[in-house]
Amino acid sequence: MPVSKWYLFVLGFIINIDTLISMVPVLLEGQRYVLTYRFSQDHLELLYNSIRASGGWNNNPNASQFKYIFRKLMARCRVVKPCRGNVTAQDETETLPVVIDTSTSLSAVDMSSAAGGEEDLPSPFADIPALVHDHSYLPVRFNGLVDNALVYISGFVVRRALKKLSCDVCRASLVTDAASAIKDQSYHLLSLKNNGGLVIPSEGTVRVVRAAEWVIRQASASFKRSQPIKQLEVMYIVRKRIGSEDVFALGEHISET
Repeated sequence: MPVSKWYLFVLGFIINIDTLISMVPVLLEGQRYVLTYRFSQDHLELLYNSIRASGGWNNNPNASQFKYIFRKLMARCRVVKPCRGNVTAQDETETLPVVIDTSTSLSAVDMSSAAGGEEDLPSPFADIPALVHDHSYLPVRFNGLVDNALVYISGFVVRRALKKLSCDVCRASLVTDAASAIKDQSYHLLSLKNNGGLVIPSEGTVRVVRAAEWVIRQASASFKRSQPIKQLEVMYIVRKRIGSEDVFALGEHISET
């Protein structure tokens, strides 16, 4: 005898009720009440609606399109509840929520110290939102890929700095030779891309760029910031992190300049 679809619907409904009745007493041992709407699949359906809506006329994306749409939703840090669809949001539950570890974020002392005492400079990060409501997808620790990218960026920074420096000793402290760089895995990308015309930054230059990258990432991951981080703040905190260490190996030439 064939089983009717209506029978399966009733069976699923009964199973859900029986499961909820068995689960609620256990949940009430650690909380005061249970919101049954949180067990609904509406939140998942809202996510699917957002994915389909992001495709425009194409509401049946393939794997590549889904990957692009999902990445776009993550960059937007939340899924916007659709105004039209077969599901309506009943609460303010956010999709794709992630908790940020702010234990290593920038302190208020650093920010207040950097904000006063010197001329205020325009922020080069004005287009970057400093307040992320859901999650900052920038990793706190640098992996090999990020290190290689920072070394490559450091070469560009050095090329710009060399145009403004006239001191030969200072210019030499910003670069290194290819033989020394090839021993460091962080220079692997630069070595692959270099056909003889790229600038190879010194270890001290890379350390400064790494410190600046850390400051920007920490500021971007902070919920407490309401304004984009300013260039003056980055400079102040980078100097504080490096301290009096002679990262460029200038020796006595520091006092001469």
